[in-house]
Amino acid sequence: MNKILFLLLLLLTGCQMAMKFPEQPRMEKVPSLPPLYKQRPIAFEKALIDLPRGQTYIAYPYWRWSFDNVNIGLFEACNVTSKNRFANSTADWAMGEKKFGAWQEEAAEFFNTPLKEMGYDIVDAFSTTFKRTREKRRAELLISARITDIKSNQCNLFNSILMHTESLIGGDAYIQVEWEVYDTLADKVIATFTTTGIGVVEKPTEKGNELILLRALQNAAERLGHEEDFYRLITQQGTLDDLMKSEEKQTPIILEMQQKQNTRPLDENYFLTKRATVTVGEEASGFYITRDGHILTTAEAVGSARYVTISDSQGARFQAQVLRTNFRLNVALLKGAAYKTYMLPIAEEELLKPLMKVFVVGNPEGGQHRATITQGIVSNLRFKKKKYQDFIQASITTTAGYAGAPLLDEFGNVLGLHDGRNSEETSFSYFIPIHDALRALKIEFSKKPLDF
Repeated sequence: MNKILFLLLLLLTGCQMAMKFPEQPRMEKVPSLPPLYKQRPIAFEKALIDLPRGQTYIAYPYWRWSFDNVNIGLFEACNVTSKNRFANSTADWAMGEKKFGAWQEEAAEFFNTPLKEMGYDIVDAFSTTFKRTREKRRAELLISARITDIKSNQCNLFNSILMHTESLIGGDAYIQVEWEVYDTLADKVIATFTTTGIGVVEKPTEKGNELILLRALQNAAERLGHEEDFYRLITQQGTLDDLMKSEEKQTPIILEMQQKQNTRPLDENYFLTKRATVTVGEEASGFYITRDGHILTTAEAVGSARYVTISDSQGARFQAQVLRTNFRLNVALLKGAAYKTYMLPIAEEELLKPLMKVFVVGNPEGGQHRATITQGIVSNLRFKKKKYQDFIQASITTTAGYAGAPLLDEFGNVLGLHDGRNSEETSFSYFIPIHDALRALKIEFSKKPLDF
């Protein structure tokens, strides 16, 4: 009897207790996105594990009663082998390699999923089969995760009937993550955040040790998305009000725009008209209004960025400076490379009338179909009370990539630009009258006439 009690005591003293997790802070919900807002696209860059050498980060609690978060069958147990029970009931961090191993793509997926569901603009380059580099260029902000603390309880499942350890792992984990936000335009880290996360694998599975950490990373990413300062950084909500106030203080800017109307049919000027259009970023269009590189597009296409990437009709890429914006009317003026280029002439204000034939030249699908021209008619002139402005309604089917594209008459004179805020595909589209756009940006014609 004494021997039995001794063996039972030895068994209990050899049992490793589960690691305790710090209490998770309350997760405050962030508000929905402002209606006139264009987010800064973000992409997950990488994950690192940065623990001090020798830190205990995994516990292997013995038997079945130590696991509240793992489903263990009647004839199953956890960590029953003598190796786990006596000699190695914990694991200490001793790796020299700090990368997240071969899990980088999985880490990106677990990061992207909760933020996509919340409505953030995620550039998912990892899931792109081709042209990953091109897709990633769309991201204005890159985010990396540095895991600075791990506490995990893991169950190596043991089959009591067959008397052998299965290659199935379940358990839970707590992690602390330091997030760095890198601005690709400013070429520097502009913010850091710290969140925690808990991941659980209830049913033991192969590679369950990886899945436990990935789910904890996903929970930490969700908490990052609900951080108010992160939300304001990505959506630029803190600067939007300032931008709209600054619009009222703008002084007039005088540009040498083409005032003389083009009288040749558009099919004779198509090549030059094509050269006057550009792709703004990866999802919008624009067009030159001066020979020295001034471009009109939508305010949503640029947000509060100081510089944006432009692709011309030949595919050449360069940066353009954002000179001014008007978010109420959703228009923006950019300044690109200063070289002689074709510019689109501005139509006379009184020229616009219903049933007239019109054309739009845009860059749908991220500029993959540059200078796509579509024909229609002006179907109506509307005043939208919700936006308190006039719109040109044209019977032209467009997609999101047309935002900022010029609406032209049959001779190639600019009547307006695509609003882009109604991006769903319909049989008609709304355009901002060009003279309203110029007035909103306080752009005036130079008194010097220009020859076409």
